[in-house]
Amino acid sequence: MEWNRVIYIDCMDEKEGLPSLPDKSVDLCITDPPWNIGYKGSVGSSGEKTKSNAHYKDDYDNEWNLIWFKEIERICDRIILAPGRQNLGFWYKNTNPLDIFIHYKKNGAYGSRIAMFNNFDPYLYYGKGKSYWRANVFDIPTTSGFLQNKKLNHPAPKTFELWFRIIKGIDPKSVIDPFIGSGTTAEVCTKLGIPWIGYEVNEAYSQDINKRLKNCKREPKQKKLF
Repeated sequence: MEWNRVIYIDCMDEKEGLPSLPDKSVDLCITDPPWNIGYKGSVGSSGEKTKSNAHYKDDYDNEWNLIWFKEIERICDRIILAPGRQNLGFWYKNTNPLDIFIHYKKNGAYGSRIAMFNNFDPYLYYGKGKSYWRANVFDIPTTSGFLQNKKLNHPAPKTFELWFRIIKGIDPKSVIDPFIGSGTTAEVCTKLGIPWIGYEVNEAYSQDINKRLKNCKREPKQKKLF
């Protein structure tokens, strides 16, 4: 496998996507997939109807999520997934998460009129053995969303410190992100010296990823004191 690159195609592409990767070839998948972007319903007091014009069909009325998830289960030993709190029931019904933890963000806000203020996000853990964290709540202010980050084109980049603490704590041998978005996973793994690979269907976000990786260098390892 060729590491440390983003492939700008649908992650389910038969020739270069997840189906082309060998079984158990990646240690960890950490991802925030697009969810509920096909939502059509009432928002706000006016009852106005809205529906996203996104690339993915992800309204939880189809099997798309389970298709890519089954591929990730085949490829990876461990998985960390951001399902969105509205969708926890779907994932618990159709998959078998081993653990759950919460990202508490007291300054959380989103551009979506469906959920303008969302102060926590759940994350599901899959894999053998126990998850690595002792506490199940990460109290980290968010830097994502249209209000917090004006420098990136992506509307909801993942909080760097959260991703950094999770990946550093697990210390995986390799990482894959099938929905890499603005490139938080790529930046964190580059700083930690962990081989990574990502997929992104929207090549417009390459500007964000290139910007984040331009001057990104591996952090020196700290020596343990005895």
